Amino acid sequence: MFRRRFRYWAILLAILFLGIGGLLSSWMAETAKPPIPIESPLINSSTVELFQEPVFQPVSSRNLLSQAVRRAEQTAGLAQTARSAEEWDEVARGWAAAITLMQSLPAGDPKRVFAQRKAKEYVSYLIVAQQRAAATSFPKIYPSLGSPILDEQLVVYLSYVATVGVPDVLIIGSSRSLQGVDPQILQQALATAGYPGVKAFNFGVNGATAQVVDFILQRLLSPDQLPKLILWAGGSRAFNSGRRDRTFTRILDSPGYRALATEETRPTLEPPLDIADSPSTAMAIAPPITTPALSNINAYGFLPIEEQFDPASYYCRHPRVEGRYDGAYQSFNLRGIQTRALESIVGFTQAQGISLGFVNLPLSQAYLDPVRLRLERRFQTFLQQQSRAQGFLVIDLLQQWTGQNALYADPSHLNRTGAALLARQLASSRQIPWDDLKS
Repeated sequence: MFRRRFRYWAILLAILFLGIGGLLSSWMAETAKPPIPIESPLINSSTVELFQEPVFQPVSSRNLLSQAVRRAEQTAGLAQTARSAEEWDEVARGWAAAITLMQSLPAGDPKRVFAQRKAKEYVSYLIVAQQRAAATSFPKIYPSLGSPILDEQLVVYLSYVATVGVPDVLIIGSSRSLQGVDPQILQQALATAGYPGVKAFNFGVNGATAQVVDFILQRLLSPDQLPKLILWAGGSRAFNSGRRDRTFTRILDSPGYRALATEETRPTLEPPLDIADSPSTAMAIAPPITTPALSNINAYGFLPIEEQFDPASYYCRHPRVEGRYDGAYQSFNLRGIQTRALESIVGFTQAQGISLGFVNLPLSQAYLDPVRLRLERRFQTFLQQQSRAQGFLVIDLLQQWTGQNALYADPSHLNRTGAALLARQLASSRQIPWDDLKS
């Protein structure tokens, strides 16, 4: 009897012991595991409290917003102390990352409107950072040529050549050319017309006369940097030998021109060997370089202008100058130094096997008053005479858009819309020897 009761209690105690042991072992195993992290890898303790949420929640729009705002705050702090190109590059990357996070919210998310507005704000900061990065890293490859736009275009063109090669088509001329022919639209239109792969660059320079164009083609650029086809876009201003050529005068007086006269090599993006081999010495003797004020010229040398010309509002801000008082037509003379520069350009391009065409760009009705129109008629006759005598192409578009102010930025310059339309028109022109580019 006693033995049976003992066996019963022994079995019961064993069961209880095993159960407690199992619970203990289970508890010990749990405590041996690594603790749950206090922070999510996506959100740390510096997250803005406005968007704070439990760390165990999966990635959501709230998480994305917190990351975007945190990244924006960090980037804004970097921008306060940025000085070098590398620091501004880091600022630009920070704003780009914040924009990407803001743009990652789904279209149906109620937070998206806020996020889109913030992203737009960040874009404006990104543009500033890119401008600062560009200005602080813009290479000083040559002494100034007396024209900030010419200095800038030279570097942009050499960088373009180093990146994609010599263009097939070089657009050149004054500010009317710079913002009047869009090379990217020209490329696209030519590809559609059966000329894929054609590369175009716009080397327009404010105030470029025939003398300036001749200088760029023959003195500044080397023959291996020149294209198969040159489209010189401009108007009568470039050929008026009766007025002072201020742009070319500044070039002649510039340190860059003196360097060209004494140096055997032309401008290049490659640093000289002595500078590359001993940078400390070069920096010690080099004059201080100021940060240039860069324009909005794009990677293809084109300056896009969005404004639309409205005579009523334009002449409230600017004086209306009649043709008889316009300095561009002062002592109008088409037989002189600019004509000799034209002859030099034609002879040079023919010797190099380069096709040359002159595009007489459109002018608005508001610009072509009776005095200007009379002088422009003389210029049209001059172009045709020179074309027949010297053998270059002329495309005369002077009055084709006289009543279409929406295509102009001001009375004499096309805007971005006009530049795109003109580029498509040139691509479809049968006068221009596009077939020569295929070979």
